[in-house]
Amino acid sequence: MLALLLTGTAYGQPPGNARLAVSNVRVELDTQRVKIIYDVANLIATDSVYIQVESRRSGFFKPKTVTGAVGKGVSSGPNQTIYWDYRLDGVTIDDEIRVTVLAKPMIQPVSGGGPANALLSALVPGLGTILVQTNRKIGWRPVITATYGGLLAYGLVQRSRSKQTYRTYESQTGEQQAEPYYNQATQYHHRYLVATRVAAVVWAVDVAYTVLKGMKNGKKKRASVRNVVAGWVGTTPTLGISMRF
Repeated sequence: MLALLLTGTAYGQPPGNARLAVSNVRVELDTQRVKIIYDVANLIATDSVYIQVESRRSGFFKPKTVTGAVGKGVSSGPNQTIYWDYRLDGVTIDDEIRVTVLAKPMIQPVSGGGPANALLSALVPGLGTILVQTNRKIGWRPVITATYGGLLAYGLVQRSRSKQTYRTYESQTGEQQAEPYYNQATQYHHRYLVATRVAAVVWAVDVAYTVLKGMKNGKKKRASVRNVVAGWVGTTPTLGISMRF
Protein backbone atom coordinates (compact mmCIF):
# COMPACT_ATOMS: atom_id res chain seq x y z
CA MET A 1 0.00 0.00 0.00
CA LEU A 2 1.20 3.49 -0.83
CA ALA A 3 0.49 6.46 1.43
CA LEU A 4 0.99 10.00 0.13
CA LEU A 5 1.26 13.09 2.33
CA LEU A 6 1.50 16.57 0.80
CA THR A 7 2.42 19.68 2.76
CA GLY A 8 3.08 23.19 1.51
CA THR A 9 5.11 25.89 3.21
CA ALA A 10 5.57 29.47 1.96
CA TYR A 11 8.08 31.85 3.49
CA GLY A 12 7.79 35.59 3.92
CA GLN A 13 8.04 37.91 0.91
CA PRO A 14 8.90 41.62 0.46
CA PRO A 15 5.77 43.82 0.49
CA GLY A 16 4.26 44.57 -2.89
CA ASN A 17 5.87 41.65 -4.70
CA ALA A 18 3.99 38.83 -6.37
CA ARG A 19 3.59 35.56 -4.49
CA LEU A 20 5.17 32.54 -6.10
CA ALA A 21 2.53 29.83 -6.28
CA VAL A 22 3.41 26.14 -6.50
CA SER A 23 0.49 23.75 -6.38
CA ASN A 24 -1.00 20.46 -7.51
CA VAL A 25 2.16 18.49 -6.85
CA ARG A 26 2.12 14.83 -7.87
CA VAL A 27 4.81 12.24 -7.38
CA GLU A 28 5.26 8.95 -9.18
CA LEU A 29 7.88 6.41 -8.18
CA ASP A 30 9.01 3.30 -9.99
CA THR A 31 12.05 1.06 -9.81
CA GLN A 32 14.18 3.44 -11.88
CA ARG A 33 13.23 7.02 -11.15
CA VAL A 34 11.12 9.54 -9.28
CA LYS A 35 8.76 11.68 -11.35
CA ILE A 36 7.59 14.96 -9.82
CA ILE A 37 4.84 16.99 -11.50
CA TYR A 38 3.92 20.45 -10.25
CA ASP A 39 2.21 23.68 -11.27
CA VAL A 40 4.03 26.97 -10.77
CA ALA A 41 3.28 30.66 -11.31
CA ASN A 42 5.31 33.88 -11.27
CA LEU A 43 8.72 32.35 -11.96
CA ILE A 44 11.28 34.55 -13.68
CA ALA A 45 14.16 33.37 -15.86
CA THR A 46 16.84 33.88 -13.20
CA ASP A 47 15.08 31.78 -10.55
CA SER A 48 16.44 28.30 -9.90
CA VAL A 49 14.26 25.27 -9.25
CA TYR A 50 15.82 22.26 -7.55
CA ILE A 51 14.88 19.33 -5.37
CA GLN A 52 15.96 17.77 -2.10
CA VAL A 53 15.28 14.14 -1.31
CA GLU A 54 15.47 12.79 2.23
CA SER A 55 15.10 9.27 3.57
CA ARG A 56 14.15 8.54 7.16
CA ARG A 57 16.96 6.03 7.61
CA SER A 58 19.57 7.23 5.10
CA GLY A 59 19.22 11.00 5.49
CA PHE A 60 19.63 13.33 2.52
CA PHE A 61 20.41 11.98 -0.92
CA LYS A 62 22.38 13.97 -3.48
CA PRO A 63 20.41 13.76 -6.74
CA LYS A 64 22.74 14.12 -9.71
CA THR A 65 20.88 12.68 -12.68
CA VAL A 66 18.04 15.21 -12.61
CA THR A 67 16.30 16.41 -15.77
CA GLY A 68 13.18 18.27 -16.82
CA ALA A 69 11.82 21.50 -15.34
CA VAL A 70 14.74 22.08 -13.01
CA GLY A 71 17.52 24.64 -12.74
CA LYS A 72 17.26 28.08 -14.32
CA GLY A 73 14.96 29.09 -17.14
CA VAL A 74 11.93 27.10 -15.96
CA SER A 75 8.71 28.61 -17.32
CA SER A 76 5.64 29.25 -15.23
CA GLY A 77 2.69 27.03 -15.97
CA PRO A 78 0.96 23.75 -15.14
CA ASN A 79 2.36 20.25 -15.32
CA GLN A 80 6.04 21.06 -14.97
CA THR A 81 7.92 17.79 -14.62
CA ILE A 82 11.17 16.83 -12.92
CA TYR A 83 12.78 13.41 -13.24
CA TRP A 84 15.36 11.97 -10.89
CA ASP A 85 16.90 8.77 -12.26
CA TYR A 86 18.04 7.55 -8.89
CA ARG A 87 19.16 4.16 -10.17
CA LEU A 88 21.68 5.88 -12.43
CA ASP A 89 23.04 7.58 -9.31
CA GLY A 90 23.50 4.19 -7.66
CA VAL A 91 20.72 4.84 -5.13
CA THR A 92 18.25 2.27 -3.84
CA ILE A 93 14.98 3.54 -2.35
CA ASP A 94 13.46 1.09 0.11
CA ASP A 95 12.31 3.49 2.79
CA GLU A 96 9.98 6.43 3.29
CA ILE A 97 11.29 9.49 1.45
CA ARG A 98 10.54 13.18 1.48
CA VAL A 99 10.95 15.13 -1.76
CA THR A 100 11.28 18.90 -1.42
CA VAL A 101 10.91 21.24 -4.40
CA LEU A 102 12.63 24.60 -3.93
CA ALA A 103 12.57 27.75 -6.02
CA LYS A 104 15.43 30.11 -5.24
CA PRO A 105 15.73 33.68 -6.56
CA MET A 106 19.11 34.67 -7.94
CA ILE A 107 21.20 36.61 -5.43
CA GLN A 108 22.22 39.88 -7.00
CA PRO A 109 25.81 40.99 -6.44
CA VAL A 110 26.42 44.18 -4.53
CA SER A 111 26.30 46.90 -7.14
CA GLY A 112 28.86 49.67 -7.33
CA GLY A 113 28.35 53.16 -5.97
CA GLY A 114 27.23 56.29 -7.74
CA PRO A 115 29.04 59.26 -9.31
CA ALA A 116 29.37 61.01 -5.94
CA ASN A 117 32.33 58.72 -5.27
CA ALA A 118 34.28 60.92 -7.68
CA LEU A 119 34.70 63.32 -4.74
CA LEU A 120 36.70 60.62 -2.97
CA SER A 121 38.80 60.08 -6.08
CA ALA A 122 39.43 63.81 -6.20
CA LEU A 123 40.93 63.56 -2.71
CA VAL A 124 42.58 60.15 -3.03
CA PRO A 125 42.81 58.91 -6.63
CA GLY A 126 41.82 55.25 -6.87
CA LEU A 127 39.56 55.23 -3.80
CA GLY A 128 36.39 56.27 -5.60
CA THR A 129 37.23 53.87 -8.42
CA ILE A 130 37.13 50.97 -5.96
CA LEU A 131 33.76 52.00 -4.56
CA VAL A 132 32.06 52.06 -7.97
CA GLN A 133 33.14 48.49 -8.76
CA THR A 134 30.71 45.59 -8.34
CA ASN A 135 31.26 43.99 -4.91
CA ARG A 136 33.79 46.76 -4.17
CA LYS A 137 36.45 44.85 -6.07
CA ILE A 138 39.91 46.28 -5.34
CA GLY A 139 42.08 44.55 -7.95
CA TRP A 140 44.87 46.69 -9.35
CA ARG A 141 43.28 50.00 -8.36
CA PRO A 142 45.68 50.79 -5.48
CA VAL A 143 48.28 51.17 -8.24
CA ILE A 144 46.43 54.34 -9.26
CA THR A 145 46.89 55.80 -5.80
CA ALA A 146 50.55 54.76 -5.66
CA THR A 147 51.26 56.11 -9.16
CA TYR A 148 49.62 59.46 -8.47
CA GLY A 149 51.32 59.82 -5.09
CA GLY A 150 54.69 58.77 -6.45
CA LEU A 151 54.57 61.19 -9.38
CA LEU A 152 53.45 64.06 -7.18
CA ALA A 153 56.15 63.39 -4.58
CA TYR A 154 58.82 63.05 -7.26
CA GLY A 155 57.72 66.29 -8.88
CA LEU A 156 57.83 68.22 -5.62
CA VAL A 157 61.31 66.89 -4.85
CA GLN A 158 62.52 67.99 -8.30
CA ARG A 159 60.99 71.41 -7.78
CA SER A 160 62.80 71.80 -4.46
CA ARG A 161 66.10 70.79 -6.06
CA SER A 162 65.49 73.19 -8.92
CA LYS A 163 65.00 76.13 -6.56
CA GLN A 164 68.02 75.18 -4.48
CA THR A 165 70.24 74.79 -7.54
CA TYR A 166 68.99 78.06 -9.00
CA ARG A 167 69.92 79.89 -5.81
CA THR A 168 73.39 78.38 -6.09
CA TYR A 169 73.52 79.61 -9.69
CA GLU A 170 72.62 83.15 -8.62
CA SER A 171 75.38 83.15 -6.00
CA GLN A 172 78.12 82.45 -8.55
CA THR A 173 80.33 85.38 -9.60
CA GLY A 174 81.53 84.04 -12.93
CA GLU A 175 79.33 83.12 -15.90
CA GLN A 176 81.41 80.05 -16.72
CA GLN A 177 81.07 78.75 -13.16
CA ALA A 178 77.33 79.57 -13.00
CA GLU A 179 76.21 77.93 -16.28
CA PRO A 180 76.31 74.27 -15.05
CA TYR A 181 74.09 75.21 -12.09
CA TYR A 182 71.63 76.93 -14.40
CA ASN A 183 71.43 73.90 -16.68
CA GLN A 184 70.95 71.58 -13.73
CA ALA A 185 68.21 73.78 -12.27
CA THR A 186 66.46 73.78 -15.66
CA GLN A 187 66.57 69.96 -15.80
CA TYR A 188 65.11 69.67 -12.31
CA HIS A 189 62.34 72.10 -13.23
CA HIS A 190 61.54 70.17 -16.42
CA ARG A 191 61.26 66.92 -14.46
CA TYR A 192 58.96 68.68 -12.00
CA LEU A 193 56.66 69.84 -14.81
CA VAL A 194 56.53 66.41 -16.48
CA ALA A 195 55.86 64.53 -13.23
CA THR A 196 53.14 66.86 -11.99
CA ARG A 197 51.42 67.02 -15.37
CA VAL A 198 51.35 63.23 -15.66
CA ALA A 199 49.99 63.10 -12.10
CA ALA A 200 47.29 65.58 -13.13
CA VAL A 201 46.35 63.35 -16.07
CA VAL A 202 46.12 60.30 -13.78
CA TRP A 203 43.94 62.31 -11.39
CA ALA A 204 41.65 63.59 -14.15
CA VAL A 205 41.24 60.18 -15.81
CA ASP A 206 40.46 58.51 -12.48
CA VAL A 207 37.86 61.12 -11.52
CA ALA A 208 36.25 61.00 -14.97
CA TYR A 209 36.12 57.20 -14.93
CA THR A 210 34.55 57.21 -11.46
CA VAL A 211 31.87 59.66 -12.59
CA LEU A 212 31.02 57.67 -15.74
CA LYS A 213 31.06 54.30 -13.95
CA GLY A 214 28.93 55.71 -11.14
CA MET A 215 26.37 57.06 -13.63
CA LYS A 216 26.25 53.65 -15.34
CA ASN A 217 25.69 51.97 -11.97
CA GLY A 218 22.82 54.35 -11.30
CA LYS A 219 21.14 53.37 -14.56
CA LYS A 220 21.53 49.68 -13.73
CA LYS A 221 20.00 50.17 -10.29
CA ARG A 222 16.98 51.97 -11.73
CA ALA A 223 16.50 49.22 -14.32
CA SER A 224 16.82 46.59 -11.59
CA VAL A 225 14.11 48.25 -9.52
CA ARG A 226 11.75 48.23 -12.50
CA ASN A 227 12.45 44.54 -13.12
CA VAL A 228 11.88 43.64 -9.50
CA VAL A 229 8.53 45.41 -9.40
CA ALA A 230 7.46 43.67 -12.59
CA GLY A 231 8.45 40.13 -11.75
CA TRP A 232 10.09 39.59 -8.37
CA VAL A 233 9.63 36.20 -6.77
CA GLY A 234 9.48 36.96 -3.09
CA THR A 235 8.86 33.50 -1.60
CA THR A 236 10.75 30.28 -1.32
CA PRO A 237 8.05 27.60 -1.44
CA THR A 238 8.72 24.23 0.01
CA LEU A 239 6.66 21.20 -0.94
CA GLY A 240 7.20 18.07 1.08
CA ILE A 241 6.00 14.71 -0.20
CA SER A 242 6.30 11.68 2.03
CA MET A 243 5.87 8.26 0.41
CA ARG A 244 5.49 5.13 2.49
CA PHE A 245 5.57 1.62 1.07
